[in-house]
Amino acid sequence: MRKYILVAYVLLIFYTLVHLLTNFMNQDILMRLLNMQADPLIFAVFNLLGLFPLAFLMFAFATDKLNKLDYIPLLLAFGLGGFANTPFFIYKDIKSMRYIKYFKALSVIGIIFTIIAILSGLIFGSISIYIDAFLNDSFVHIMTIDFLFMVTISPLILKPITKYYLLGLIPIIG
Repeated sequence: MRKYILVAYVLLIFYTLVHLLTNFMNQDILMRLLNMQADPLIFAVFNLLGLFPLAFLMFAFATDKLNKLDYIPLLLAFGLGGFANTPFFIYKDIKSMRYIKYFKALSVIGIIFTIIAILSGLIFGSISIYIDAFLNDSFVHIMTIDFLFMVTISPLILKPITKYYLLGLIPIIG
């Protein structure tokens, strides 16, 4: 599992750097997101990428006692994108989960926010606007690839500890 995640992670970093250096495009989508003027589907994916690091941070707390170095990739993911927490899951050996008192309530809140983000993006957003932004804005392009990467590695991270690991394909909820 670690080898697949590591290879995918290195490819993602390489692709991101090559894309930004050779094909950078800017339609100010990031500024529109920050001003809450972006298409709801773009806004939904952006919000889901903010929920991924939170979900993975909670998952890390529930599976292992964290040392100070573990916090670096887990917290960098909030600013750099969900894929920044991947090194934690590459070098940590996750075998089981432990019960933490408040995580059930936090998980329910996270699931509610996830469902709201997904439904509002799908109902009020426009696929054609999203595709246009994907093709013409590097931020949305990399953000989308980051989102797909996070959805893809979620079952790989869950596989060692649960037989329901395929639920990881459902963003955040899994």
